[in-house]
Amino acid sequence: MHYQRLPKGHFALSVVYLITGASIAASMVFSLLLFLSLEQGLLMKLMFGGLALVFEVGKFYIWYEMGERTNRGDSMGSLKALCFYAVLSGLSIAGSVGGINAATNTLMKGDEAKAAEVQSYNDKIVSLDREIEINEQAAQAYIDMKRIANGMTEMLARNQDLRARQDELRRERDQVAITSQSSLMGLMSSLADGLGWPLARVQFGIVAALSVLLDFFAAFFISLLGEETRFRRSQRQQEQQAATTSVVPAQPAVPARPDYYHELVARLQAGELRCAKGAVSRMLEKPLEEVEDIFHWLLQDGIVYRKPNRHFALSQQD
Repeated sequence: MHYQRLPKGHFALSVVYLITGASIAASMVFSLLLFLSLEQGLLMKLMFGGLALVFEVGKFYIWYEMGERTNRGDSMGSLKALCFYAVLSGLSIAGSVGGINAATNTLMKGDEAKAAEVQSYNDKIVSLDREIEINEQAAQAYIDMKRIANGMTEMLARNQDLRARQDELRRERDQVAITSQSSLMGLMSSLADGLGWPLARVQFGIVAALSVLLDFFAAFFISLLGEETRFRRSQRQQEQQAATTSVVPAQPAVPARPDYYHELVARLQAGELRCAKGAVSRMLEKPLEEVEDIFHWLLQDGIVYRKPNRHFALSQQD
């Protein structure tokens, strides 16, 4: 089955433009996070931010230009564009790594704060356990001294209050633990436990993978748009050529008649010259090869016709 390439529809192009714009915008934001962190002054922040935007826009245009040069068969130009893109892409990936890493560090700090809060609850619960244990030891002392009526009642009431406080602390701790860990931190913790790696190494691996994926994701869709643009341009050129061919049909080339041709026709029609190749050749002093062309023109113009015996004769004139 023959495959026919057709232009993409409006819906497909809208989706491609949306995804491309979103990925480029995300790459720009992460690069801005890296470049803006280089300087604290407002003027330098503006300069570094503009530099980041120039690098990002230039990087993706270079990728598009590389596709154009490859389509033209310019291998050297494509190689230069690829090298330039690799440099800018490295800067962009570094910016994305820095931006995503800063975001994950913020999440980790939030989780650490929640973990510290949970630990604080645990410490309070342990402290109450110690106090309960001390009260139980004191109650045992009252039992040994046979002073149950004087001290046991107060100790039991105190321990009951402490246990109730422990239950309340455990509920608060569990509530904090439920909302403490983000999904990304849960993923990194699971990978760290499964691979046996430190959490910092897992964090860097995830951040680097996301940065590279973001950059090449945007490059893929820019290549897709470039290929679609070239295909539509080629199709328009083919349609224009087809329209030109149909409007202006090709005219058969008519060889130019020599200057003496009209005089020869007049003499033949006046009967001053016999309608024969030899007579015409002698009158014009031309070789028979050229006379063959002359009689071919006379046949085309209807001046003469060929008789059954292959000789020529003048056509009847109205």
